[in-house]
Amino acid sequence: MTYSFTIQCTNDKIWNRLDLIKFLTSSQNKHIELRINPEAIDLAQLGIYDLLDCFNFASVNIFTENPLETSSKYKISIKKQNKFLEPHNLTTAHSNLHNWNLQKTFLACYGRPTANRLGLASYLDSHYADRSLLHFSGGHNVDNINLYELDKLAELRLESVSDAVKLIHKMPVMITTNTKYDHSFYHFEDPLTECYKNILIDIVSESHVLGNTFYITEKTTRPMCLKKPFIIYGPRNYLVYLRQVGFRTFSDFWSEDYDGYEGRDRFIKILELIDNLAKLPINELEKMYWEMQYSLEHNYNLLSSQSYTTDITYIP
Repeated sequence: MTYSFTIQCTNDKIWNRLDLIKFLTSSQNKHIELRINPEAIDLAQLGIYDLLDCFNFASVNIFTENPLETSSKYKISIKKQNKFLEPHNLTTAHSNLHNWNLQKTFLACYGRPTANRLGLASYLDSHYADRSLLHFSGGHNVDNINLYELDKLAELRLESVSDAVKLIHKMPVMITTNTKYDHSFYHFEDPLTECYKNILIDIVSESHVLGNTFYITEKTTRPMCLKKPFIIYGPRNYLVYLRQVGFRTFSDFWSEDYDGYEGRDRFIKILELIDNLAKLPINELEKMYWEMQYSLEHNYNLLSSQSYTTDITYIP
């Protein structure tokens, strides 16, 4: 008989840690399965292997969607099918969304108020409010104030904390409250899609951002669906793996050296990149936009045709 447990976690925290320890304690010398939620957290970063090493089991099978996950001691079962890369309703009826009307340069569209999202959104709000669209649905009340990672934001950039506090007092910041957004797939009926014709660059913050991991969510595929370029806060080499899958990124138009870093270094380099792009006059940005059409069409068509690959090679 095999006993199963689902680990509820974020990049560096096990939310049901006490229940996990109780499960491991009661499952000594038995066959166990561990399932990871969300999909692709780096298990070494999370401390799972160190925890398992404190116990003895007949066998351990860990189910994950992280293609970079490996273990010499425990069995790793990797699911290759990614629900966020499943076919989308990409039709010519939505071609009106595949334009830029020059109104805004940046978009930050976030939900859970993690440190990097607070930092990115509040930086745009404090420095480039007139050139940015913000949608931050994380609420502002006593019940969920513990979700705001201000302590971790201080580690990324101390100066960002004061900016974030100002933004938190405005939250939730909503482009629209009439939303049908669903994390399982992308809705063209979602009113949030309408804002994409107003912006040039989507400042994406992915779900899995620390350690040895790579997992594409709707946060990355959304600008692809709407033919917009992106800057992505994710784990180190996220863009490298994205190109291995077959998608194009935008090093021909701006520096993507931030992809060689994670955490604080990645955060600071993205802020510097935002500053550099914000200095460009609107006519130069428009020229850049038209010159990158090949890459935007490529990503859209690759996603639509499902002709990407799921095989990637680990970059040390």
